[in-house]
Amino acid sequence: MQVDLKYETARRRMIIGIIGCLLYVAGDFLFAATGKGQRTDTIGLFTRVAYLEMSTWRMIVSILCGFVGTLMYYMGFHQMYRVLRIHLTMPGDQIWVRLFRAAYIMGSVSWAWVHAMFMTDALIFKYVFEAYGETEKAAEIANRVFFANGPGMLTAYIVCDLGLTVIMMALVLKRKIPLKNTGTRMLAFLCNPLMLPGIVGNLLTLLPWPLNQLDHGTESFGHALVLVLGLTLLRQYRQKNDALELLPD
Repeated sequence: MQVDLKYETARRRMIIGIIGCLLYVAGDFLFAATGKGQRTDTIGLFTRVAYLEMSTWRMIVSILCGFVGTLMYYMGFHQMYRVLRIHLTMPGDQIWVRLFRAAYIMGSVSWAWVHAMFMTDALIFKYVFEAYGETEKAAEIANRVFFANGPGMLTAYIVCDLGLTVIMMALVLKRKIPLKNTGTRMLAFLCNPLMLPGIVGNLLTLLPWPLNQLDHGTESFGHALVLVLGLTLLRQYRQKNDALELLPD
């Protein structure tokens, strides 16, 4: 009974993490989705002309999705880290556990801020344009603020998104995650932040509106799929009745 209780607690925390990632997806849609025929071009690297027509409430709710989602993200990924500590016990495997921890801690510290920074850039662009009516000048100011925050955002992207992608692909390739056959392992290669938007996301952009809008949020959904693989690991331990003492009470 105690083992079952620990399993249910661990499973619940991972599911909370998945919901947090889905909040990221919702936030991504709120700041990125555009209407039919709406301009999607950018001025500079990230300042989109569509922000001028976007309702402010969308930006506010998007920031809240990032804030709440990050709290839930930490719960899920910290739980998966505890499961990986049980699973990866060989000396050569410990590097993957430490890298996974670095990746999810970086995400927990940074994602709420990164998400809000994208929306802050949009709000600055929108409000400066409303005050002065100069699109180019408003975009210049917004881009300067964005690039001032660029080094931190790039660091978070490299450590968490790129790092987590490499880690999960390595664990699948080394068969450290229990998957039934080659087909499921091939699908598992998509269960990370970069492969999903890189392959599936780019293919979705080729579809007509509104189907092409499904591309938004694929990166965040990739984080959710990492936790789905974590649930696969956890389920294996319940079946084996293995070392659950590291799981939370």
